[in-house]
Amino acid sequence: MLYVKNSSSKFIELVEIKDTPDTGSDPEQIEVTTLKRVKKAYVAGRQDSPSQSFTYNYTEDNYFTKVLPYADGVTIHDFLVKYPDGTGTLITGSATTRKNAISLNSAIEATLVITPTDIIDKDSEAVTALLATE
Repeated sequence: MLYVKNSSSKFIELVEIKDTPDTGSDPEQIEVTTLKRVKKAYVAGRQDSPSQSFTYNYTEDNYFTKVLPYADGVTIHDFLVKYPDGTGTLITGSATTRKNAISLNSAIEATLVITPTDIIDKDSEAVTALLATE
């Protein structure tokens, strides 16, 4: 399930999603080999925060009413992915959405893409606290 923080600072259900992306990447390798070494040596560099793409079923309501208001590509929002075990991932970033290609005998889908400024994994207690209503 994917949630977004609305104007009253509460997380609301945004749209049901069909998949979740990787939330991180392998760190870059920085070569630190000296002339004395026989083999190359590396240290871990920075990790990338890849764009977060979520597929959802396209309906007029899902696309125009639920997702598009949060997907102008500029405004930063907080998004929360809640996993079946109660844990989650908090993604802060700007979002865009698009309708996917349509083929014969298949569901019509759309994709929400979040360009993250921050990605933080949360345990079930933290997710419950974030979703708590006041």
